Amino acid sequence: MKKIILIVGMVVIFLVAASLLRPAPSANVVVAAADMKVGHVIAEQDIQLQAMPTNIVPPDAILGAADAIGQPLRIDRGQGDILRLSQLGSVAKLGPDERAIAVKITDASGLGGLLVPGQLVGVIAIVPVQTTDADGNDKSGSFSKATVEGLRILYVDPRWSASKAEQTIAPKGTPAANALAGGVQTSERTKEGTIILAVPTGLQTIQYDFSGTTGAPNETRKVSALELLAALSNTDGAQLSLYLVPTEGAVQFTSPGLWMPDIAVLPQPTPTETPAGVQ
Repeated sequence: MKKIILIVGMVVIFLVAASLLRPAPSANVVVAAADMKVGHVIAEQDIQLQAMPTNIVPPDAILGAADAIGQPLRIDRGQGDILRLSQLGSVAKLGPDERAIAVKITDASGLGGLLVPGQLVGVIAIVPVQTTDADGNDKSGSFSKATVEGLRILYVDPRWSASKAEQTIAPKGTPAANALAGGVQTSERTKEGTIILAVPTGLQTIQYDFSGTTGAPNETRKVSALELLAALSNTDGAQLSLYLVPTEGAVQFTSPGLWMPDIAVLPQPTPTETPAGVQ
């Protein structure tokens, strides 16, 4: 009996060891043969097939060279990185009356990384202002104003996007290329990024609605949204903040803008009573 138990035990150990030593199923996937920058159109010499264990192959990995050749890259790729369908193709398609512009965003100005292509956003401009009051005193602060909206998101930096898939392949490219491509084996995401917006070429109307505040006449300004976004990106101290706009049925709104010093309402001094008997 003991002999039978020993034999059975040895058979079990053998089967377990065999299963552990059996190589995992693999699949041929397309990988970068060299470092490639965003916008590079993939040629035959830029890629190669490489066997990878199927349990670490991304679901949208490219399995055939024909699916990659002739396609532009949306992000940088390092040598040895697996190419994925989501990384290929033109960044965006523009209408004849649209132009694309890139803007830098943070978690605070870009809704925490939840932006995705196809959404519509509006822009609040925050600009530093230094002026002089009626008494000739210098007065500085920030002025914020909802400016233009209905701008379509074309592209979101995958390193910043909160919805970015966790990388499962350790890259073989250079550290610089891997950092640019987001090809690191980590669930961390950057706190800053870039998005690309489709902006109409026509002038946009910014309305200053003073009817509910000072009662002064309303005013309007005609601006190029392209120039406005470029100016905000290159003016010291200026910032932009994005907000989501409904894709259907958005109700137009107006505002006077917000001058931050007006928010600081300080208590007025209380008159001191004159003691009795004092002239």
